[in-house]
Amino acid sequence: MLWARLLAYVTGTLNQKLLLRNEYLAAENRILRGRIKGRLLPS
Repeated sequence: MLWARLLAYVTGTLNQKLLLRNEYLAAENRILRGRIKGRLLPS
């Protein structure tokens, strides 16, 4: 069962890193959207 505990630890660590990255990107998007006036049209 050691492998199961190790897998749970690794998975939890990766999930935490992904959650932190998502929070960072969401904050960055809020900042950048605040700087943009109007709509952006894709080119």
